[in-house]
Amino acid sequence: MTMPRSPGVATRSLTFTYPGSHPHWTYETIPLPIPKNQILVQVTASTLSSCDIAILNTQMLWAKPGEKGLGRDFAGVITYVGSNNELKWRVGDEVCGMYYHPYGAGTLASHLLLDPNQDAVLRKPEILSTFEAASFPLSFSLAYQCLKNVTLTPSSTVCVFGGTTSIGLFAIQLAKKHFKVKRVVATCSAGESEALALYMGADDVVDYTRVEERDLIDAVLATAGETMNFDIVVDTVGTTPIIMQRLKDLTPPKTGWYVTTVGDKGHPDGASFLSSSSFGKTLVGAIRGPRYKVEGVTSNLDTLKLGMALYEQGLLKIVVDSVISWDKFQEAMNKLQTGGAHGKIVIKIDEF
Repeated sequence: MTMPRSPGVATRSLTFTYPGSHPHWTYETIPLPIPKNQILVQVTASTLSSCDIAILNTQMLWAKPGEKGLGRDFAGVITYVGSNNELKWRVGDEVCGMYYHPYGAGTLASHLLLDPNQDAVLRKPEILSTFEAASFPLSFSLAYQCLKNVTLTPSSTVCVFGGTTSIGLFAIQLAKKHFKVKRVVATCSAGESEALALYMGADDVVDYTRVEERDLIDAVLATAGETMNFDIVVDTVGTTPIIMQRLKDLTPPKTGWYVTTVGDKGHPDGASFLSSSSFGKTLVGAIRGPRYKVEGVTSNLDTLKLGMALYEQGLLKIVVDSVISWDKFQEAMNKLQTGGAHGKIVIKIDEF
C-alpha cells in the first residue's frame, strides 16, 4: 500500500557547493507540520555581505560537503508556528533578524526554518520598511561588537576606515550618538560619500582617493590634529601592509585597538580568524600591542534589540543603497565586491 505524501512547503534558495563555486538555485520541500520548537518564515528581503564573499571562498569548506547557503540578514512573514511557540508567535507576524549558519542554510531563500531560542529573530517595528529591516542586523551587530572592544567615554576618539560601508555608517552613528565619543574621523571618497559620513555624525572625513595609499595614514593623523591617535580603529575595507607598519601611530600600543571586519585586504580567507596572517597579527598584538582583531559575526538578540531601540529613539539611521531582485543576485555580488555602495545592498525575494 502506498502511503500518501506528507504536505510540505516548496522552497527555493541560493546555494553553493565548494569554495569558489558559482552559486546556483536549490529546490526543496519543507515537511509539515514543522518541528515544535521552530517557526517558518516566508522571506521577503535578504542581503549579501562581505562575510558571504569570504565564506564562499574559504578553503575550509572542502571539509563540509553538501550545499551551503548565502545571506545572513532577513525580513519576512511567519507562515507556520511550531506548537511550542504558539503563545509567543503567530502566523502573519512580520519579523526580521539574523540567521547565521555560515556552513549551512542562508537567508537568500524563499523560506527559513528558525528556532527563536537560538536564532536572533524579533518582530519588525511598523516604522521600519521591509528593506530597512533586512539591512541592519548583521552590519549593526558587527559595528557594535567592534566598538565594544574598548571602553569608550566622552573623551574617546574613533577612526573608521570605510565610513560609508554599511558597517562603517553604523560605527560612526554608534560612536557619536550611543557612546558619545569626542571625535570620529572616517575615510571615504569625496562628494556624496563625504556628505553622508558627515551627516551620520563623523567630525572629519579623509578622502582616500586623493592621496597615495602610503600617505593615507599621514592624512588621517593630520586630520586628527591635536588628538594624534585613536582609542580604536575600525576597518571595514581590509588591512593593508601600510596600516600594519603605522599601527602604533594610529592607536596607542598599550591601550589601543585595531579591529577589522574583513581581515587582510585581498586575502580570500581574510575574514576568517583562522587565516595564518590574521592569527599571527592577533598574537603579536596581544603581546606587544596595539591589539589586533578580526571581528567575527555573532547572532545576538540583545544587540538587535538595542539597534531597534536606538532607531525608535531617532539615534540610528538605516541606509539602503539599492534593492535588487533575487534573480539578479550576481549584480548584487558584483556591486558588493567592487565597492562604492552607500549602505546595504538589499535583495528582494519574490514569492515562490
